[in-house]
Amino acid sequence: MYSFTERVRYTELDENRNLALTSIINYMQDCCIYEAEDRGVGIDWLLEHHTAWMLISWQVKIFRRPVFCEHVEIATWACGFRHFLGQRNFTIKNAETGEVLIIAYSEWAYVNVVEQKPERHVPEKELQAYGTNPPMDYPFEKGRLDILENLTAKPPITVTEMNIDTNHHVNNGQYVALACSVIPQGTAGFTDFRCDVRAQSVLGDVLYPMIGEEDGVVTVVLNDPNGKPKLVARFK
Repeated sequence: MYSFTERVRYTELDENRNLALTSIINYMQDCCIYEAEDRGVGIDWLLEHHTAWMLISWQVKIFRRPVFCEHVEIATWACGFRHFLGQRNFTIKNAETGEVLIIAYSEWAYVNVVEQKPERHVPEKELQAYGTNPPMDYPFEKGRLDILENLTAKPPITVTEMNIDTNHHVNNGQYVALACSVIPQGTAGFTDFRCDVRAQSVLGDVLYPMIGEEDGVVTVVLNDPNGKPKLVARFK
């Protein structure tokens, strides 16, 4: 397991002075990147081997959102590897009381960025660096998200430089932020979040958002120009 502590900043809040969903994603993303760096398999290692861990899916359960200036501990651990696939759990706790605020499960693919296809296996050095721990005892859902029918189209979104990270595609947190921007009332009231990343986006790509709601569950789809989903997100 790997963890770091943080104090919730003003710039990370939603309008209710709670940690915003996009900030939650960024905390967890940073946690696994810090782990990689500290264990010698970070950005430089991946660049040398022309590889990257590409997000497949997030599942986030929010019991209580951290509030402004609250001290939190963000933790992560690898909970499974199979061929080119990896699974990770996350927790965000109050650093002083240990109260569990947020839990999450994620799936990743180990990809050759030159050939743009998955590697056959994760290098032994990375497997040893991360190790594995038992998965969290929580009924996270399996399989891809269903897409609602009768979705409503929203104005197109063009990917800009602020959305791009060191892998030269839309950062995971930015992808979530783009999906959140489609919801008129914002995401502050949602306690369950899932998303499937079905295709990466790069600078200049145009995304075509679709949104629908059923029984209080909001689905946002970011399509390519041909109507093929690149990101599917569910807010509950």
